Amino acid sequence: MDNIYAVVVTYNRKDILTKCIDAILAQTHPVSKLVIIDNNSTDGTEEHLKKEGYIGSEPVKDNTDKILYKKLPQNIGGAGGFHEGMKAARGEDADWIWIMDDDVIPEKNCLEELVAARERIDEDVSFLASSIRGTNGEAMNVPKITRKQFMHYTDWYKYLDSGIVQIVKATFVSLLINGKAVKKCGLPWKEFFIWGDDSEYTQRIIRDYGPAYMVGKSKALHLRASANELSLVKETDKNRIPLYFYYYRNNLIVFHEYETLLYRFLCMGKLWYDSLRVLFKGKHKAKKLGVITKAFFNYVTGRYGRKSFRNRAEE
Repeated sequence: MDNIYAVVVTYNRKDILTKCIDAILAQTHPVSKLVIIDNNSTDGTEEHLKKEGYIGSEPVKDNTDKILYKKLPQNIGGAGGFHEGMKAARGEDADWIWIMDDDVIPEKNCLEELVAARERIDEDVSFLASSIRGTNGEAMNVPKITRKQFMHYTDWYKYLDSGIVQIVKATFVSLLINGKAVKKCGLPWKEFFIWGDDSEYTQRIIRDYGPAYMVGKSKALHLRASANELSLVKETDKNRIPLYFYYYRNNLIVFHEYETLLYRFLCMGKLWYDSLRVLFKGKHKAKKLGVITKAFFNYVTGRYGRKSFRNRAEE
């Protein structure tokens, strides 16, 4: 695992970003390169990184020669950012790609433990995930364990003595992804923009390449303000309401692709259940209902780019 590229996607969080960079560059198992994808930040991120000595003609921070900074001409969301970052790493023939958001602070041995876990597992894996906690020690970004054990015995605890558990999907928060899986299965689908891209991608590479595991000894801190799941019904910021279009549309796409008929039905049911809850709770009812309706029709008509989605592994 000598050629490991870290990929961080950032947008308007320059102060937190530098903490993330410092944590990656201080790993006990060093990365080969750190690719920073800036989603066209408007808070002076690029200037801040230059001022603090991370990038520029004369960087002063240690290991800054490893940083590859790319500012995109427009914000293409987390999905687009990871698409571009992993594409750059794949182009450099990275053996492994370690990805995370800018508000993730990995512990010093986070990557070392992921690498060590890979040596303990006796099969080729698609990716390994870290154990994530919030600022108050709460569990965050918890990967999903297979539901198959409810129908028959599944050896998901094969490596439990080593603190390693098999998972079926995860979020883009400290994942060490096999470069061979990326070459075979393609990149995250950038048209998702935000939410659902990580669920789709991790399920895709597990299905089409190989199993994935969570490593309990590999730990990272997620500085996200809340560990609560997304909820349009409870949303009070009217400026965030339009983003829930992606939440509902992307869930419909992903559930149709990877889940059974029963779970597809439940996903559709949640959409209409949330519609009813919006009618009776909170503010901005018309705006929220408009978002749900738009997501539904975008999905059923295929306007999201059905052909592009089917060919996403070729990107």
